[in-house]
Amino acid sequence: MFRAGYTLAVFLALAAWAGAQGPGPAPRLTAADQLRLLRANRVLLTDLVTNGVELGNADRLPDRAETCRRSARFLGVALQNAAGDNDPDRVAELGGHLEAVVRDGLVPILDEGKATIPPESQDAARLRTVRETAARDLNDFWLAIPEAGKVGDSGKVKDIRGKLDGLREKLK
Repeated sequence: MFRAGYTLAVFLALAAWAGAQGPGPAPRLTAADQLRLLRANRVLLTDLVTNGVELGNADRLPDRAETCRRSARFLGVALQNAAGDNDPDRVAELGGHLEAVVRDGLVPILDEGKATIPPESQDAARLRTVRETAARDLNDFWLAIPEAGKVGDSGKVKDIRGKLDGLREKLK
């Protein structure tokens, strides 16, 4: 049951990301803009879909946790790139997807493992490693988001930065 929920959460995040539009009618994109967006998103979408399929096939908590962590990492690296490109809209969008994957996928899996797996088992050790790695990754992604400037001054980016900061605490 949980696996289906996590898989659904990942695919919902992917669908929201792929079809995200601002309020009101969407502006028409030029062919050049569409090509630029396709190039920017192609690898990320491929990685996320592949991980979504792997997540659906994962039977054990450590495998599901590792798959969610990889998905979060893919999104985080794209977020770092968007921050480096000074693109506040893309930082906010990718940050929202990163937050959803960590909040709705990774944290619940890790919490379930902590509650159900004996602490001395290999699975518990593997989950601790996934948690530590995810915490380091999330901290790096959070630090990549500027606090000021074109990206940092965006209200949407400030909101995402705050949400990611809260998740950093949950992963500690």
